Amino acid sequence: MLHRSGLLDALDALFETVWRTAHPLELSGSGGEAEPTVERGPEGPTDLDRRFLALLLAGLTDPTAATQLGLSPRTLHRRLRRLMDIAGVRTRMQLGGHAVRHGWVESR
Repeated sequence: MLHRSGLLDALDALFETVWRTAHPLELSGSGGEAEPTVERGPEGPTDLDRRFLALLLAGLTDPTAATQLGLSPRTLHRRLRRLMDIAGVRTRMQLGGHAVRHGWVESR
């Protein structure tokens, strides 16, 4: 049970401020329903990869993103490794930067 306090009031106000200024999470470029997965060659990500990247850049954990996309954690990690290989990067941070710079995901 939580009791009212100055700290709780401050956290509540912070949440409300962040919530008001937040942008909706869009899983497809059109902003509507996500399109079916279309496989691409090794030169770029699939639509599923783009959705996965958007979820990770939004701060979701691997298990949560895998559940949202209906993937096993192992499949998600294989796809992540493939994307890192395509991008020529070694870390997730570098992959996120590459994804934004090359239009793999929408930046805000």
